[in-house]
Amino acid sequence: MAEKKLVVDQMKLNYEGIFDLNGLYRTIDAWFYEKGYDRYEQKNYEQVLPTGKDIEIELLPWKKTTDYFKNILRIRMKFVNVKDVEIEKQGVKLKLQQGRIMMIFDAYLESDYEHKWDEKPMFFFIRTLFDKYIFKGYFAKAEKWVINDLFDIHGRIQRFLNLYRYEKHV
Repeated sequence: MAEKKLVVDQMKLNYEGIFDLNGLYRTIDAWFYEKGYDRYEQKNYEQVLPTGKDIEIELLPWKKTTDYFKNILRIRMKFVNVKDVEIEKQGVKLKLQQGRIMMIFDAYLESDYEHKWDEKPMFFFIRTLFDKYIFKGYFAKAEKWVINDLFDIHGRIQRFLNLYRYEKHV
């Protein structure tokens, strides 16, 4: 059985104000493409209420960093009371959204994702010894890679949302 280790648990990002939902989604997809992650959307749920839309999206992008390690990020996004607004900026009308965003980021490191070392009990025992004593430095490096990727996507989303922070007073 492949070992899946939780490296970063529930890193949060909250935002309330005006934002571009399609632009945010494109920014996240562009980051996945740049970093070589395969995109997997586990959940996409939208409910229209009288107060606005409630949207829940859960993304599980993954990337094989080596033949032994796989990075998995989990991004849970919840948009509450999302309403369409029209803003005029420098003479151009923009259709944006207004509401509240709550995001939770998790990072996992999966080892032996191809289950090559699980075929026989002796292989499993040898893999455990190797992971604990010989590959300890490799585990630390792989953990740093997945942590850096998580902080990078978190920062990219935060910078994108800060672009729209001051436009509600326009």
